[in-house]
Amino acid sequence: MKKSVGILSGLAIAIAVASTAGAWYTGKQLPAELDNAVARSNAELKKALVTTGGSMSIERVSLEQHFFSSTAQYRLKARDINLGEGEVVNFDVGVTDQIEHGPFPWSRVKALKLMPVMAVSNSTLQKDDATAAWFAAAGEQAPISAQTSLGYGGSVASQVRLAPVKLDEADGNSLDFSGMQLEVSGDKEGKASKFHGQADRFVMKLVRDDQPPATFELKGLKVGGNLAATPHDTVYVGNVDLALAETKVTLGPKQQVLQIKGLEQNVLQALDGPDTVGGRVEYKVGDMTWDGRAVGKAQMVVSVTSVNAPALQALSKWYQAHLPEFEAASAAGQPVPQIRMDDAEKAKFQGDLRQLLAARPKVAIENLAFKTANGESRFNLSMAFAAPASFDLPPDQLSKQLITEVKGKLSLSKPMMGDLATLQALLDGQTDAQAIAMQSSQAGEMVGMMALQSGLATVEGNDVVSSLHYADGMVDFNGRKMTVEAFAMLMAAHLAALSPQG
Repeated sequence: MKKSVGILSGLAIAIAVASTAGAWYTGKQLPAELDNAVARSNAELKKALVTTGGSMSIERVSLEQHFFSSTAQYRLKARDINLGEGEVVNFDVGVTDQIEHGPFPWSRVKALKLMPVMAVSNSTLQKDDATAAWFAAAGEQAPISAQTSLGYGGSVASQVRLAPVKLDEADGNSLDFSGMQLEVSGDKEGKASKFHGQADRFVMKLVRDDQPPATFELKGLKVGGNLAATPHDTVYVGNVDLALAETKVTLGPKQQVLQIKGLEQNVLQALDGPDTVGGRVEYKVGDMTWDGRAVGKAQMVVSVTSVNAPALQALSKWYQAHLPEFEAASAAGQPVPQIRMDDAEKAKFQGDLRQLLAARPKVAIENLAFKTANGESRFNLSMAFAAPASFDLPPDQLSKQLITEVKGKLSLSKPMMGDLATLQALLDGQTDAQAIAMQSSQAGEMVGMMALQSGLATVEGNDVVSSLHYADGMVDFNGRKMTVEAFAMLMAAHLAALSPQG
């Protein structure tokens, strides 16, 4: 017994000595580590804002050091962050960071996390005039807080908490947010990171004098990902996944409800060459109902391949420099602004664009599908690009060299169109079952008849099908081969025939 007590006493003394020595070491290292973290954060913020304009930065205001703990104060400043349509954001908020020195911070010991770490950071948003309303909505607790552990090898693990928020205004506007937990881990340089988080509920009601109220309700949010840096700035590879268990939107004079169950977005990005990147985004919409009646399911998959990363970065910087001109054109209803460039800027822009096109990138809608109870319609489209001999070629020659292949197919299900016609009739208040059934059966047949008469599509069983393939200056449209010029004339004639006559 005495021997066991002696061993335990010796172990306790050893831990105490290690903790004291570790705390001293951490205190000595802390200022440099904090400065490095601030510098890395500011570098990442600068990269993230390349295409939006404005600036955001973090600065350490003070550091009060003690033997076993320290307190740091920071300011997060945002200037002219462009949200689009001429709207910019500016703010300046403070953050307090209570830092526990390693190797055994008490907060980790209490949670039975006994692996030694260099330090544990406990940061919270400061309350001031700019954030007082946010604190009030969060029940006077910190709206945002985080606990971050810094390992001796440089690893970082954070737990970020968004506090529940509830807001009820006198005019009827309201917000009810359950809060969110987010866990993030990564290496010291920020070259690799993993994250996952979840939130139970978000409900927002908007009331305006000139329109009926609108309510947005989201339930079961989950987000996760695994990203790694590449040799190219701002280009990461890996996956980011987002899922919502249920989405409800209530709007209109009748306060009708759009409900979606199973909304997903899955993003995958990878290097497909030394300097090229490719990506794939998949969207899924599960069971969708409108005003209590089944509508259907939807899916879309979009992909890009062989995008030259250095060229893309250069063109992104060019776009950011001319962002005000693009916004002015959009406000004036112009699709493309007139960008004035001197000879040097024009040469660099065309050089970067040529480098991007020389990699022969491809863009595709791999699948756009909508499914109802009795049918499913699909659409796919792919386009391949190449660098032209010159950007000063006549438009018709430039487009032929720029776009090397286009391939697409549309398949409309007649039973699906019938289902949608039935839904529309029911929503319009029709009650005659026989009339609704007749209207439903006629809907798909009418589309098929119009497709055959116009020559824009063919009928294959229960599907109305239209296909297009362009390559080497020739177009194959529904099995008919022709030149680009002949195809343009054919489409113009068909569209003129379909247009209402005045």
